[in-house]
Formats: sequence, structure tokens, C-alpha cells
Amino acid sequence: TLFAGFISSDNKVYSKSLNEGDIMIFPQGLLHFQINTGKTQSVAFVSFNSADPGVQILDFALFTNDLPTDIIEGTTFLDAAQIKKLKGVLGGTG
Repeated sequence: TLFAGFISSDNKVYSKSLNEGDIMIFPQGLLHFQINTGKTQSVAFVSFNSADPGVQILDFALFTNDLPTDIIEGTTFLDAAQIKKLKGVLGGTG
């Protein structure tokens, strides 16, 4: 089982749990994540369709939305206190 998602260009979080055989498409150039939430190893197949990925501003993508703090903590080198402080400054929740 994978928990996967992406942050849209207007900083809205889209996420879902993926089970065997499920598919999720990540729009080009957007910040995305996948976390193995199962008890065994996961296998994922990915493909890219463009050499021009586009641009997204990381600070706003991570800290101006409702993406849970524990997910940001698990994918960055920041601790929960730092994340909550940045969310407070930039207007995010969670």
C-alpha cells in the first residue's frame, strides 16, 4: 500500500491510498510524494512524458496548504516545530 499525492499549482493537496493495481497520475512539474504505508516492500512503475518539467515554488507548495505535518516531516529534514512555524508564517494548516 502506498499513500501518494501531489500539490497543485494553487497549493491544494490531492492524495489517496493506492493498493495493488491502482494508478495515480501526477501532473507535470508539480511537487509529489509516495510513502509506503504497508508492512512489506512496495513496487511502483513510473514514466515521464516530458523533458520540460515546469516550475513550482517549494516553500509555498509545502507550507501554504493542509498537507499534514507528519508527511512533510517524513519527506524533509525539518522537525514538526519548524514545519508548524513555517505553516504559521505562510498560512498553512495541518
